[in-house]
Amino acid sequence: MIQFTSSISKDLTDILDPYTDWFFEQTDQDLILGPSDMQRNRQGGLNHITSTDEQYMNHVISKGKSHVGFPEVAWCTDQNQAHGQPWFPINYSQKQQKTNTELMYYLGAKNNAVFTYYPENGFMGWHNNWNAAGYNILLTYNSEEDAGFFRYLDPTTKEVVTLMDPKGWSCKVGYFGGHHDTPDKILYHCCANTSKRLTLGYVVPHLEIWRSMIEDITGEDASHFDG
Repeated sequence: MIQFTSSISKDLTDILDPYTDWFFEQTDQDLILGPSDMQRNRQGGLNHITSTDEQYMNHVISKGKSHVGFPEVAWCTDQNQAHGQPWFPINYSQKQQKTNTELMYYLGAKNNAVFTYYPENGFMGWHNNWNAAGYNILLTYNSEEDAGFFRYLDPTTKEVVTLMDPKGWSCKVGYFGGHHDTPDKILYHCCANTSKRLTLGYVVPHLEIWRSMIEDITGEDASHFDG
């Protein structure tokens, strides 16, 4: 189950806001998506609607263990993976790396799993991350109110739950189960947006470290978070 909070501590926003202000002032954001043929292949003929509907969800679930875990279709760019690519502007690379270093130091994180930019009508299709299990923290910046969402299939009730993104920064946390976990820990999920969006993701192996990071993010007690 995913738990949501829009409470972000001032210490954290002091790191995040300068980057966000700079990022959304840039005029060449489409450049960081890479070559158009690469992106068309990545989208797999789907869009922000069809990649996040129940038909595609059922298709992914029906693949069983042949689904790797990572999203098979997407329209976004993980800036961590773009460094060094000839199409990735050096100013983006330098700014992102500096901000990422500050964030990891503040949060006590060993690494940053994703640092992803979604253009208008961006998406990440249904997947379950069971190849990268752990306690997750997702920090999301949405440039417009209710113009993006995170959607998941509750593994117990089988209800499809949609969490709308507020404008600005918010945080979602939860446990994404792996192959070794019981079915009630496997979390199929996806996301999409109609305005520009950023998502920073962290995967933590231990519950107490995860709770400590949540407290650093929200400035509030996190002992009730259980994944």
